[in-house]
Amino acid sequence: MMLQLQNFELFKQLEKEQIDDVLSHIHCRSFPKKTQIVTEGDDSHSLYFVLEGRVKIYLDDDNGKEIIVNIHTPGDFFGELGLVKSIPRTASVLTMEDSRLGIMPESDFKRCLSTYSAFSISLIENLATRLIEATETIRKLGLMDVYRRIAVTFLNLSEEIDGVRIINEKLTQQNIASRVGASREMVARILKDLRAGGYISQEDNKIILHKPLPHSW
Repeated sequence: MMLQLQNFELFKQLEKEQIDDVLSHIHCRSFPKKTQIVTEGDDSHSLYFVLEGRVKIYLDDDNGKEIIVNIHTPGDFFGELGLVKSIPRTASVLTMEDSRLGIMPESDFKRCLSTYSAFSISLIENLATRLIEATETIRKLGLMDVYRRIAVTFLNLSEEIDGVRIINEKLTQQNIASRVGASREMVARILKDLRAGGYISQEDNKIILHKPLPHSW
């Protein structure tokens, strides 16, 4: 666990003895797939570090419609906003597969902020990066139609392997709809058209982008 946690950006500016002190206040827990870690509106008590698995950060309304805000993988952390602002959780968190998390209690988190300036600076830099990314996402999604939201999402999620862009994350039609703020039926129609045009294919829970997606549809 110690080796995994040392690689988190939040700790990279700390001295070794400082890292040892901070990590001594983090304990690990394993959670099965589809475990509710955080519920929107709960009191904020801990900071979480993803060591293994994946978790989704999401919002839902009174009608049960879900919007996925982010997906966190090993090396990511979450829960800092509620602790910094001393406010209830602003979103819910659910494990997408069997996961292992490091958990830092609120009291230790705040002690680290006041004791180690490098820890505070790293946290501020991370929050600034997330704000920039969120602002850019809002700008893009607010100005795009559903197809272009899907195209941008696919581009952001894909990685180039041997000259081909591949999305390794398993995406259902509902999952995509939740990410882009559209109906599942609309997403299904667009994916069908993209497959028919030879732009994408789905193999072994992966989406393969065979050629650049058109700017409009």
